[in-house]
Amino acid sequence: MSNDFVTVATLNTPTEASLVRNQLEAEEIRVFLSDEEAVGMAWYLGTAIGGIKVQVAEADAERAFEILDEHDPVPITEEDWKTVEGFENGWNEEENEEESLAYDSLEEETDEVPATDLDRELDRAYKAAFLGILFLPLQVYSLGMLLTIVLGPHKLTSAQQKKVNIGFLVDSFLLLVMLYFFIDLSTVR
Repeated sequence: MSNDFVTVATLNTPTEASLVRNQLEAEEIRVFLSDEEAVGMAWYLGTAIGGIKVQVAEADAERAFEILDEHDPVPITEEDWKTVEGFENGWNEEENEEESLAYDSLEEETDEVPATDLDRELDRAYKAAFLGILFLPLQVYSLGMLLTIVLGPHKLTSAQQKKVNIGFLVDSFLLLVMLYFFIDLSTVR
């Protein structure tokens, strides 16, 4: 009996490798995963390493190949990960309704409104105003973004208006301080 290992599958992620390992171990075949930790820690090196190798003893190799050939891979699309409806095929109608109600109640419990482009732009300008304390050119950037938002066609909520006001206050204060030092330096000569 040989102690050599035979690679029966090469996979890209530790999750896929674990699924194959579980499948083979359920059939009482001992499995060794080569490079699992390396790919798990540095996924970007997976291709260079050659992926995660699922290895079995040479005596179990033929049976392992047969087991793996019996099961077709299940393609998972991006839509399956994004929506609950992608999993409808495995549920009956009652379970689907219960899951949908539970999903809806989770959405209702969170008070956060999905961020719009305006919210993201406003957050960027607001953060730039405060980061501008450390890096002054960000003040000009923040002031320009805030002016674009205020002069734009959108109606601001009270929370958005509060952020705009605070951002303008911080920007104006720091720009006035910069102007004061600039004038002070120019009069020293």
